[in-house]
Amino acid sequence: MDKAQRLSVLDDLIKLETVNGDEEKVANYLKDLFEKNGIETELNKYADNRYNLIASIKKGDGPILGFTGHEDVVPTVNDEKWNYGPFNPKHIDGKIFGRGSSDMKSGLAGLAIALIELNEDPDFKGNIKFLATVGEEVGEIGSQKLSEDGYADDLKDLIVGEPSNSSSRLVMEKLINSGLIETNGATPESRIAAFCAHKGSVTYKVVSHGRAAHSSMPEVGINALDNLISYYNKQSEYFAELVKTEDDVLGTTKPSVTIMNAGKQENTIPGYAEMTVKIRTIPEHDNDKIIAELKDLIDKMNQADPRMKLEFQLLSSNWPVKTDINSDFIKLVKESYKDVLGVNILTVGAPGGTDASKFVQAKPDLDVVVAGPGNESAHQINEFVFEDDYLQYINIYETIARHFFESK
Repeated sequence: MDKAQRLSVLDDLIKLETVNGDEEKVANYLKDLFEKNGIETELNKYADNRYNLIASIKKGDGPILGFTGHEDVVPTVNDEKWNYGPFNPKHIDGKIFGRGSSDMKSGLAGLAIALIELNEDPDFKGNIKFLATVGEEVGEIGSQKLSEDGYADDLKDLIVGEPSNSSSRLVMEKLINSGLIETNGATPESRIAAFCAHKGSVTYKVVSHGRAAHSSMPEVGINALDNLISYYNKQSEYFAELVKTEDDVLGTTKPSVTIMNAGKQENTIPGYAEMTVKIRTIPEHDNDKIIAELKDLIDKMNQADPRMKLEFQLLSSNWPVKTDINSDFIKLVKESYKDVLGVNILTVGAPGGTDASKFVQAKPDLDVVVAGPGNESAHQINEFVFEDDYLQYINIYETIARHFFESK
């Protein structure tokens, strides 16, 4: 494709209002695009209006390299504050504005175009499977279904096109200094990076069941909020020990209580209270171990006090992802960036999660890199991607694929 065609594909995707729950439009657009270019596709239904898409090229008998990205975007807020509207892509001063431009329709479009151009290259002898998913922003549900259906089982390595850069060297340095991006002491040469690892997450709710009573007679009730606070304090002690373990790339586990609700009126002892917690996890203290320890903590508190009726509800568990920074795949990725950009890029650890969590859970030996043209403007008003980043990443994806199959 020429430059205008490459940009047109991204603009078309941004125009599609695929807030979580309505992703079929992206799947159908990519299906038509691939089939016009001679690439076989398959739709994988999650629910009405929600379809994952699988597209494959097979030009040899060797391993399969995976490309993946998600179709959904986060909801827009304060639409009137967007300079051009959230779903009206505009190209201004080298930036492309629009919801999803950074996270991650630029990465998705870049991977799709790379697949088409590799398929057109008679000298390319490789096998690539492209997986576009629904619901990454809320629960990674599309990748979970694809994993359960076996679509990751035959992948050798995986490129996730999520944003992995910053908008400037200064921003990159601030992210590193704040601990949001872990570099293990390495100094960046560029604002461009790739992630060899990212934290997982455990999201859960703790419910406290009490007995409502009039506030003038609190002794005849059971204050669910008091019991929940007792648990909160025990949980804080547990977290203080949990964060002492550190990963060399991902840093420490990050637990956060994010929601707490109890009571409906001021003169009534609350009979129900709940809190929601999200823990960003590292491989050294994996999700299953944390879940088991939290359940054990609740069991012990319930057994110690008959008035304590706490309940643990697991909302989601997404595994941490970590590929050895010295693995052949990460070395190949770094060489590919150098070939395209002419600089050495860092392969670092990131705090947020991706669909790779579900694919790695299905295939634990899968090597993964997160590499995409977006930046820290993701999810923000006036989200943008640099036009040059988007175009360069198409070349980066193609270069990684070529090196990958040359080495096999």
